[in-house]
Amino acid sequence: MKIVMLVPYFYPHTGGTEKYVRDLSLELSKKGHQVTIVSNNVPKKANAKAEEMIDGVKVIRLPVLDFPYLPIGFPLKGDLIAGADVIHTHGPAFSFTKSIPKGIKVPHILTYHCDTILFDKMGPVTIPKFIIDAYEWLMEIYIRMIIPKADMIISTTEAYASTSPVLKDFPHKIVPIGIHSTAIDNMMKKIGLSPEKKKRNQIIFLGRLAQNKGIEYLVKAMPKVLAKLPNTELLICGEGEEKAHMLALIKKFGIEKSITFYGTLNFEKLVELYYTSTVFAMPSISRLEAFGIVQLEAMACSTAVVCTDIAGPNAVMDVGKSGLLCKPRDENSLADALIKVLSDPDKAFEMGRAGRRLVETKYNWDTIANQILAIYEEARKKKGL
Repeated sequence: MKIVMLVPYFYPHTGGTEKYVRDLSLELSKKGHQVTIVSNNVPKKANAKAEEMIDGVKVIRLPVLDFPYLPIGFPLKGDLIAGADVIHTHGPAFSFTKSIPKGIKVPHILTYHCDTILFDKMGPVTIPKFIIDAYEWLMEIYIRMIIPKADMIISTTEAYASTSPVLKDFPHKIVPIGIHSTAIDNMMKKIGLSPEKKKRNQIIFLGRLAQNKGIEYLVKAMPKVLAKLPNTELLICGEGEEKAHMLALIKKFGIEKSITFYGTLNFEKLVELYYTSTVFAMPSISRLEAFGIVQLEAMACSTAVVCTDIAGPNAVMDVGKSGLLCKPRDENSLADALIKVLSDPDKAFEMGRAGRRLVETKYNWDTIANQILAIYEEARKKKGL
């Protein structure tokens, strides 16, 4: 089967959607399908190639006007999708979904990764609510006009889909995101790690340092954690516009010695820090976080998870067995959950093992790719193909 993936951003631009498209495409390619990824050529400073092969998958990057969070592309040329058996678009942004003619002969599948919303805060600057409301109202109208072009819509959790102001009104399929645990296991063996070598009282956060990730609440939770467990260390892995604000908060609380910034990590260091940490913290606060692939990474490394109780991410773990939920935007609730995990190393270890079993059964890419292929085949049959 010839499959064309159309995604607004792709590597070297990094994020959850990019990882999803890459991993799914590689798995489909392994199963003998011909996959082409078409994306926008951003960020330009990375000098990404306009066309290349990555592990058997063809990647095409198109010229684009690189506006923040909203790449504006040029009209999609028909030859990019000519001969495809399936077209699979990904949003937001929905420019590629919009560009597919309604009623084309081959099926058009859309993975709806998250709602399109505006941050309520950019660093120390608060965005007025009327601007947020107007933007989201206009985007909802725009998206409702576009997504009926797709023959089938995929969401990664029903918890997210059923609470989406848009997606709840459209028929959809549920297929989760997966993870390649073998690559993590191979790296673990290479560097000589095992789940038994956890460091007591080590918390890891990994993600973009952006307002929607809730990193502010994790930093605010640390004084309470340290009051109970003074030897706790927080590892913050990632870069982003919120870093300066976080450094100021850390200095204000006088907890510089307990927090280490690691920036962007290579795969070896990532596995090392996941494996040696007692608990992974995911304090996300908005619907821009629809799943949280980082939870899968932590669980694959046998690490317990503390996640905020927001639709989508709250449906990924096995609550109480592989991790705990806490209230969003509530540093006290987050601190209490972290203290509960850190205070019982044996329980934390069992949570990590339970998380590992979960990714092996529910979130492995072989199973998930077969679920996606079944949707492709169902859509093709409905088209008479």
